[in-house]
Amino acid sequence: MTSMQKWVTAAVLGLLAVVLLPAAPASAHAKLTGSNPQAGQMVTADLPVVTLSFSGPVKAELSTIVIAGPDGVNMTNGPATVADVTLTQPVKALPPGQIKVTWRTVSADGHPIEGTFDFTNANPAASRPSPSASETSAAAAPATTRPADVATSSSASSSDEGVSPFVWLLVAALVLAAASGGAVWYRRRSAD
Repeated sequence: MTSMQKWVTAAVLGLLAVVLLPAAPASAHAKLTGSNPQAGQMVTADLPVVTLSFSGPVKAELSTIVIAGPDGVNMTNGPATVADVTLTQPVKALPPGQIKVTWRTVSADGHPIEGTFDFTNANPAASRPSPSASETSAAAAPATTRPADVATSSSASSSDEGVSPFVWLLVAALVLAAASGGAVWYRRRSAD
């Protein structure tokens, strides 16, 4: 085996190692680890806040929680706050019935995570308030997607996923073609 053949073989093996042995992720995505109230729970006392706990830190500025009563009216009371791994949303007095919690946040590594769950408000002191016009419009507002949310979501997804395997295969093919071309050129030059 000539030195050029050894070089080409080493280059191909090195490139295959880079392509086939991907690096371990730098950090894990945060996951929902618990909530208060829990999914499916029956609440029998006043509930001033809904809290979500995550396995890692989340970004406050990119976190939203919508708490909808049985009639779909948004029952959040001010912005959500984040303390390390806990996302807290103050709520208005909840009407009796099934309450739907829809949440979305972004973990510290930039990965968007979201989910939804229901619980039942069986507090005997709960009364069904009639929604005002501002509450009705507030219920519709969080459900809409703002362009900033879409841009954040796509940039977070693309930066999180890394380079596509297709790109690595294309690079490998180009390097292999260049190495093969170099070997052919070297042999022709040596033969002359």
